[in-house]
Amino acid sequence: MPRLSPIRRWPFWTFFVLLIVAVSAQIANAEATDLPQATFDYQSNRAPLVSLDGKWRFHPGDDPDGAQGWASSGFDDSSWPLISSDAPWNDQGYPNMRGFAWYRFSVVVPATHPALAIDLTPILSSWQVFVDGKPAGSFGNMPANIFPRANWQYSMVPLAPAETAASGAPAHRIQVAIRVWQSSIWASNLGGGTEFSGNLLGDSAQITEEQTHHEEHRRLIFADRFAYSIVAFIVGITILGLYFFRPQEREYLWFAVVLLAKGLDATLTVLFQVYAAPPVPIFDLLDGCLVACAQIALLLFLNRVLRLRRKALLIGVLALALISPIPNILYWPGIASAPVGSLLQVLCLLPSALWMLAILAIYSNRRDINARLLVFPIFLIEGLWLANSFLISMNQFGFPIEARIVETPFIEAPFTIHPSILAELLFLFAMLAFIIRRFTIARRREERWEGALEAARQVQHLLLPEAIPQVVGFKIDCIYRPADAVGGDFFQILPQEDGGLLIVVGDVAGKGLPAAMMVSMIVGVIQSEVSHSTDPSELASELNTRLLHRSIAQAGSGFTTCLCAHLSAEGRLTLANAGHLPPYSNGRELDLPGALPLGMLEGLNYPHTSIQLQPGDRLTFLSDGVVEAQSRSGELLGFARAEEISTKPAAEIAEIASAFGQLDDITVVTVEFEGQKALRTAGPQDHAGSC
Repeated sequence: MPRLSPIRRWPFWTFFVLLIVAVSAQIANAEATDLPQATFDYQSNRAPLVSLDGKWRFHPGDDPDGAQGWASSGFDDSSWPLISSDAPWNDQGYPNMRGFAWYRFSVVVPATHPALAIDLTPILSSWQVFVDGKPAGSFGNMPANIFPRANWQYSMVPLAPAETAASGAPAHRIQVAIRVWQSSIWASNLGGGTEFSGNLLGDSAQITEEQTHHEEHRRLIFADRFAYSIVAFIVGITILGLYFFRPQEREYLWFAVVLLAKGLDATLTVLFQVYAAPPVPIFDLLDGCLVACAQIALLLFLNRVLRLRRKALLIGVLALALISPIPNILYWPGIASAPVGSLLQVLCLLPSALWMLAILAIYSNRRDINARLLVFPIFLIEGLWLANSFLISMNQFGFPIEARIVETPFIEAPFTIHPSILAELLFLFAMLAFIIRRFTIARRREERWEGALEAARQVQHLLLPEAIPQVVGFKIDCIYRPADAVGGDFFQILPQEDGGLLIVVGDVAGKGLPAAMMVSMIVGVIQSEVSHSTDPSELASELNTRLLHRSIAQAGSGFTTCLCAHLSAEGRLTLANAGHLPPYSNGRELDLPGALPLGMLEGLNYPHTSIQLQPGDRLTFLSDGVVEAQSRSGELLGFARAEEISTKPAAEIAEIASAFGQLDDITVVTVEFEGQKALRTAGPQDHAGSC
């Protein structure tokens, strides 16, 4: 088949291309008829907003006609200078200006328009807005009193109601006047008037949405501070609860105070920055007090953890920190300007910060593990505070230094994070880790101590009587209730081969493990000495000698009260008292000569007293835990009540004292002399049990 020439092939390909285009057009037309057209009208559907940023007329001072002339639409302001609305007047040739000033500008609106409003950028001090001479909005008092409020919010000011006019009606002009009062508190360090750009004019509904956006953005800026306050409160209350369970460990209290004060201060800052409450002077006072409280608590925490001696330097820095809130409010009576007062506050807190850093450096060099663990968190928080305070002070005094470098967020999405809040969180978590470590170490020590106490309790249990001995001619009853796991009371009831009975009751000064170990030693001496002599005076003297030598060897281990009593089978009672409570006989206290407790002086003689008991006579030996039982109101059970209940069974006496309010170990031993009748009726197998 012959090949077609290029000229002859062209009509074929042209026809083919035109056919494809025609089919595509038909498909597109079919689709267009099946789907509705998407039409967007920029002219009618656009957001009706106009920027008001630009040059406004400005005049310092106040209207001599009482805000009537300068606010009216007919006032001629052509002689007023123009200044930018996107910067404070301090930066435009009016530095340190305080008192009243006015802004004026006009807007042209069409004859037909919706309800209009102005979105006014924050003006820190008090202000009023007039529209065609009529008040339209305001913030604060004019002029403000000593408690001015700081306005950090955008403000919506109504401009004109909705209007409908005939087609072709001309546009008209609306005059806006803003009267501003700048407080002398911050005239030297904060700009007057409008702070930055963003003033808008538009539909009231659209301005309302803009207001919502501003509020949400303002809250988002301080979301990290609010979150920190919640964390600080939760951790602070938890640590405070830990202190209530362990009140002897004051470091928990001071750390809780640090966190609660910082959490309250963060909450106060959020309220002030977002909701403009409380007024500035009240905020300065509360903020100064909370900062001082946190600083003092941190000082005391460090003093407790490092076991520092309370030197004059520490007391001095504490005193300066305590008075630091006062300089911050010296502008109230006009004694000093706000920058000077703020600088004095920093100078009052500076010694405490430097003192803490110096102490940590010194103790870290001494290889103190607690100081080394605390260096980072305290250096971080105190160092950042010092840098921030220095920058702010320099800026307030006119130095060209950005005052908020450490307060500028370095993360803004999805949540704002300020350097100061990040430092506070790192400080909190580092300190919390330190507290947990300290608690764990203390708990391990307690477990070891509890093990030692349990061992001492078992030893004491072996040394004290397990059962009441049965001695012919005597009816014996006894009870012992220690105030703790182990106690300092002791008693021995030792039957004798001649049918008599030796009773020793005493109380070691102190409680816990040391007292228990002393009891063990005393009981051992008693049981060894009984084999040599049962004379109460000799036994007391020997105990005194042994305890005195032990006290000298251990640099003073306390003293011990003791009462030794020997009862013969015939009812002859011989007593020697070493500072213990005298026994009761038939409900009356026996009169015994006074004597010093054991272990105080060498060579003491303990005189003895002898009386004859009659069948049926009852003796009651008590420890001071009975008479010193104390009610919740602070009332002691006392000697009179002890004498009244001395005729009751031993268990009942102990129960009465315990229910009244036990504070010390309770020991009660009662002995009733039955006489010769009991001896005659006793069987040949009766024996004396060992206590």
